[in-house]
Amino acid sequence: MLQTFTVVGLRLDVDMSELLVAAVLPGPVADDVVILATSEEEFTRWAGDFDAPDADTAAAMAYEHIRTDPDWT
Repeated sequence: MLQTFTVVGLRLDVDMSELLVAAVLPGPVADDVVILATSEEEFTRWAGDFDAPDADTAAAMAYEHIRTDPDWT
């Protein structure tokens, strides 16, 4: 059974295809995650919703999304 998870993390700006996952939250809350105006050097804060059977799979889907999405590479 699929469930919606929100993956929150940092995308490495030096290698746009890498994501450091900070949290995987149950529910579709990516639109509610506030990306702060301040930023870390060499990182961009990121959040996205994924339908997956478990949190680990949602994190793996987020990694794959960042690696293959042409808007990010």
